[in-house]
Amino acid sequence: MVDSLRSHGYALASGYFDVNLVDRVYEKADALFRSLRIDFSRAYSVQYAQRKSLENISYEELAATEKTVALADPLLHISELLPLAFNESVLKIAARFLGYVPPLYRVMVVRDFPLDRPLHSSNFHKDNDESDSLQIFIYLVDIDDAHGPLVYVPGSNHHDVRSCRPRLSRDLGIDANDGRLSDAEVERVYPRNSWAILRTVRGSVAMIHGNGIHKGPAWTRPGDPNNKPRTAIRLDLHGHKGGVVRDGKENRLWRPDYEQLTPLQSLFAHAELVEPGQTTARKA
Repeated sequence: MVDSLRSHGYALASGYFDVNLVDRVYEKADALFRSLRIDFSRAYSVQYAQRKSLENISYEELAATEKTVALADPLLHISELLPLAFNESVLKIAARFLGYVPPLYRVMVVRDFPLDRPLHSSNFHKDNDESDSLQIFIYLVDIDDAHGPLVYVPGSNHHDVRSCRPRLSRDLGIDANDGRLSDAEVERVYPRNSWAILRTVRGSVAMIHGNGIHKGPAWTRPGDPNNKPRTAIRLDLHGHKGGVVRDGKENRLWRPDYEQLTPLQSLFAHAELVEPGQTTARKA
């Protein structure tokens, strides 16, 4: 996995986690999404400029108009999430690839909705904030064309001439593809038949080096009524960034859950601890 990340920019372990555990997490997550237990500060809003807020909007309207929503405090509400989000083998791969335990490790459960055209992360892009960023997805649904697979351009994570081309439209002052790269722009430098399309089963783990060109979920036929949302555990790992101080509280955990973590797991927890019986409500 580490060698694949370094050479190609991505790695995939198909069917890594027990499907019964994954299905239990999905069932609870789905109920929370539909009851709008959403962290609105982490939603990827398509219409935020017009709405100013996503609160008091039905789930059906969110599904019809928004790109990505995330659960509020998933580690407090889904106990089965802990062995997935803090799996030691996954943590060791991440630390070995980065070369250190990252100062940011954020656990999210996200749902991406299919829309009539590709938007934002469904267009090619790089995660430009940190060159040593890493994203890990644990899929809670089978990933096929209907659920929008991840597409990665192998080798585009390297620091060489090819990795700098093509440039993002926004770098050139062009408002196109939501500031992202079109397929045609990428294809001029990296042939389409070289792209890696990660179709896999639920319980699989996909890791990507954010410095490479990628997009996803990328529905093959945008607007197709057979398209379905993609639901996944998303782990964001970021390195040190100038001018940014991490407070070590990216996640919220019950104190008894934190105390049961191994020394390795606790290094990644970065948690605000919640006492049993303490209210979990907070402004999202």
